[in-house]
Parts: sequence; structure tokens; C-alpha cells
Amino acid sequence: MSSAELGAGQQRLDDYLRRVSDIQQRAEETQAQLKALRANVSSPDRSVTVTMAPGGRLEKLSLTPSAMRMSPDQLAALITETVSRGHAAVAGQMEATMQPLIGGTSAMDFLRDQVTAAQQPEETEEPQQRQRPPQHPDDDEPTGSIYR
Repeated sequence: MSSAELGAGQQRLDDYLRRVSDIQQRAEETQAQLKALRANVSSPDRSVTVTMAPGGRLEKLSLTPSAMRMSPDQLAALITETVSRGHAAVAGQMEATMQPLIGGTSAMDFLRDQVTAAQQPEETEEPQQRQRPPQHPDDDEPTGSIYR
């Protein structure tokens, strides 16, 4: 191998290592930014305020005296709605923070999918009441009997 080829190979290696170092530095900066994210969201009447941290962690919940005059169901619904809006706000901040690092990649698509899925209300399965088939009044055998 000639010294020119060695020099060109060394240059490519140096460029590659520089790019890797830049990516690592941007990733560390992004990680620090993500840890610092917070979303402060208030209900429309300002009686409920939440502070959401990354990952959907509720960091702070504040209630005003007017919130305490609501019925338990009204207050619970208002807190739930405000927390949901807080989740959406912090998720938007996370996406904006990650955009320079992974925007336009399948990793960003995955992040968006996870955020969207986390914001969907959980479906609660209510136990279905089993309906018995109607019995005929002149039948003395129960429905499903082996004698039918």
C-alpha cells in the first residue's frame, strides 16, 4: 500500500471518528435536555394545575379553593383532563427535542407511535352480563340440559 493510500485511509478514519464523536456529544446534550423538560398545564378555569415530567410522570398537582367546591366526580374529571393535556404537552416537547437527533428516521416514527399509544385512553372491559336464553313456561328442564 502506498503512503498516499494510507494517508487517504487515515483521513477517512479520522472523519468517521469525528462524526461519531459529534453524534455522541449531540446525544448527551439531548439526554440532558430531555431530563430537564417540564410541562405546566392548567385547567381552563385555572382551578387545577399540573407539572408533568418526561415519561408522563406527574411531578406536581395544585388545586385552588374553587376546585375544592366541585363535586368529587367533577374534580376527578378535571384532574384527568388536565393530566392528559400535560402528557400531550410534555410529549410534544420530547418530540421537538429529539427531532434534530433522530428526525426523519424510523426511530422518530417509533417514538411518535409510542407517544400516541400512551395518550390513548385505556379501554376498560366491563364484565358482560351473561344473558340466559329465554325458557319456555311449559319446560321443566333447564336451558342447556342434555334432555333437550
